[in-house]
Amino acid sequence: MSAKLKISIEIEDENGNKSIKSIASEKEIPSIDDFMKGENFRENFDILERAILKARKEISEEAVESYIEEASKKKSLQEKKEVK
Repeated sequence: MSAKLKISIEIEDENGNKSIKSIASEKEIPSIDDFMKGENFRENFDILERAILKARKEISEEAVESYIEEASKKKSLQEKKEVK
């Protein structure tokens, strides 16, 4: 049996408006039943921990990239307005 781990990031401005798209990652992890049985606890815990770290790394990198890209677009638009 397995379960799914879902991690997501949303970046909002101070008014609650989303400033970039929602970013998510989904990973397979051992089920709660597997943990409750107590069999292979270390192996199941390792799988869980690795899934969390991998998902967090993926979405963090994508969030930073999207954030910087969005900031770059806004700065470019702002500079164009100032030139006119």
